[in-house]
Amino acid sequence: MIYEGAGGKERTDRYLREHLNISRERIKEFLRSGSILVNGKTVSPSRLLQSGDEITIKEASSIRDPLVRPECGHIEIIYEDSDIIAVNKPAGIITHPTTRILTGTLVNFLLYHTTLSSIGMPYRPGVVHRLDKETSGAVVFAKNDSSHNSLVRQFQNREVEKEYIAVVQGDFKPLRLQVEFTVSPDRDNRTRMEVHYLRGKKALTVIEVLNHVDGLSVLKVKPVTGRTHQIRITLAHLGYPVIGDLKYGVASNLIDRVALHSRRITLSLPSTGEKITFSASLPADLLTLVRERL
Repeated sequence: MIYEGAGGKERTDRYLREHLNISRERIKEFLRSGSILVNGKTVSPSRLLQSGDEITIKEASSIRDPLVRPECGHIEIIYEDSDIIAVNKPAGIITHPTTRILTGTLVNFLLYHTTLSSIGMPYRPGVVHRLDKETSGAVVFAKNDSSHNSLVRQFQNREVEKEYIAVVQGDFKPLRLQVEFTVSPDRDNRTRMEVHYLRGKKALTVIEVLNHVDGLSVLKVKPVTGRTHQIRITLAHLGYPVIGDLKYGVASNLIDRVALHSRRITLSLPSTGEKITFSASLPADLLTLVRERL
């Protein structure tokens, strides 16, 4: 994988800790043993990465946690070729394993069906973006390292277009809005994000109203950036929380999960450069909710 961050500002061990989702102590062991190389060489954990540095996992099997295993499970495939696979993720399962949850994830099911990129091992092989547990819809995975790097570059360069359907409380106004905040983790609760105006990372979102019915609004939302919980925190901050969202929004007797669905993703195929759009049909709970309001 290629490091694309700002040069000279990020330690190798810290970057890999975040990217591979394993402890810094294990990262240090892999760096010192030569299982992970930077530009083909063994480096110290404190080395500052420079933009364009090539990070190589020499022995991918040594990085993969043996407890993360393929599992037979239902996956709805939208598109698949030798480089990537796009699926319609159901609500209620997480995208990839974590140190605490090793089974029942979308990645477990995908590993039973196909191979995934070694980048992101042990817990995030092939993962170039993800959806929250309660969010449904289109999500794309890389099947090899070359396509993984291609997709990561597209996301970093904002060449990937994403479109979501959200049902929110209130009559959203205006009918179309582009909004920009800076967001950062909540200092009191690291699983939440907060809106700030003087610190954090930029979150740019385009919102369009599809309909207003019975005190609710059906929205088409396009996140230009890809911040954690971006859509949910943006809509809540604007005063139109996503229904069913217990973290940022409001509970609802109409749906028992976050009323948010990744409807479309548009990107370029790594092998040909062809622009392609993956569309994910709405699940039954959201389909009923939206149909009644369109």
